[in-house]
Amino acid sequence: MLPDGDDRRMGGLGEVLALSWPASLTMLNNTLMQFVDGLMVARVGPSSLAAQFVGGIFAFAPTSLALGMLTVVNTYVSQNLGSGRPQRCGQYAWAGIAIALVYSLTLGPLLILLSGRIFSFMPHTETVQALETTYFRYMISAMGLFLAARVLGQFFFGIHRPGIVLAASLISNLVNVGLNYVLIYGKLGMPAMGLEGAALGTLCSAGVLLGLLLAVFLAPSMHARYGTRALRQVRRSQCGELMRIGWPAGVQFSNDSLSWGVFISALVGQFGTAHMAASTVAMRYMSLSFMPAVGVSIATTAIVGRYIGMGRHDIAQRRAHAALVAAMAYMGLCGACFLVFRYPLARFFAAGVNSAAANIPIEQVVEISTKILICAAVFQLFDAMAIVFIGALRGAGDTFVPMVLTIVLCWTLVLGGGLVMVKHLPALESLGPWLTASLYVIVLGVLVAWRFESGRWKKIRLLDSVVPPAGAP
Repeated sequence: MLPDGDDRRMGGLGEVLALSWPASLTMLNNTLMQFVDGLMVARVGPSSLAAQFVGGIFAFAPTSLALGMLTVVNTYVSQNLGSGRPQRCGQYAWAGIAIALVYSLTLGPLLILLSGRIFSFMPHTETVQALETTYFRYMISAMGLFLAARVLGQFFFGIHRPGIVLAASLISNLVNVGLNYVLIYGKLGMPAMGLEGAALGTLCSAGVLLGLLLAVFLAPSMHARYGTRALRQVRRSQCGELMRIGWPAGVQFSNDSLSWGVFISALVGQFGTAHMAASTVAMRYMSLSFMPAVGVSIATTAIVGRYIGMGRHDIAQRRAHAALVAAMAYMGLCGACFLVFRYPLARFFAAGVNSAAANIPIEQVVEISTKILICAAVFQLFDAMAIVFIGALRGAGDTFVPMVLTIVLCWTLVLGGGLVMVKHLPALESLGPWLTASLYVIVLGVLVAWRFESGRWKKIRLLDSVVPPAGAP
């Protein structure tokens, strides 16, 4: 039954918030874990902090190819839910898990083998390169756990049960904090492992997350409604459907991750460890802003997909607009905080950096961080536009155009523009590349909004039984 009353009330904002807040809290919880993880590593030294970010983002680049592709599990699950075929939801989850396992077991060993050579090309000290390599290897080892957990998370979002993902992430992150404390600093009789301890803690907590989600997924009540134990009913064609619609999302996600990794390590890294550490500090705060908005985007994918399954493209569009209001309100507030409180924010994180481990004045890190936070404050609302509308388009299966926009703009503005700044305006130091990166976010937000408002996504058919929108050919 369509929630018509909610549709009239506040333009559907109530429905959006009901699904968004657990998804956003999940993203915020994961971001806070990364934030705390960074704080704990920062006390080891700035080299470890910089290596954690670079090693992590380079590990995330190949992982994100599959992560992005598997987000369309949400699309297919929600559309099947809306079209009255819930038994197919479990089948798409198993198809996603199959893709995750094949991908990680094929690519993971090769990346671990090549890891030393990958970081030998970075313009960093040998100490930082060694730390980057170690962290990278642990994250790649956890790839299969991350991917399978991602599939199950998207399944639960698609059936509009985000609270399950939130509870599992809270428990796994508490495990992560405890393991980090013991392994990084050498407590309870364990040796102090530093950055390697943080990596091992993350790997173990990923296993806990997957175990919790899998236990709920296989529960009798879930199987009765969604066919979650019917592994034999999964068809090869369902894997093909996920890959056909999901590969552009995967390429977009991977390109975004890789280009930002190159941005930090090759462009910002040209100006030294202090600039890399400052960028890491600023991006930790940015993640506190955009990751909850990613939660809104995930919820938007599920809501748009469900209404498309019902044949109600009109309500799907209104829900996307309501989601945009929620995301812009939150990210706008974060942007204001970045601008007004940039010095206290930068000092809070930078104060945890063990400057004695490297000859880097903390005030230098603070000054650089505050300039980057000003850039972030400027583009927050545009970032909200890009995040929400990409999620809405994904709910409809419109993934190719967002991929093209992201790739073209990343390589022309973030990397191309950043390189121009480094070569021709070196006096700006790392602020130069950050200015062009800010322009990228602004332009992407405008173009993705244009794509959604054009309405071309309404012509896409993923399920045969979806009712076409009024006036559609």
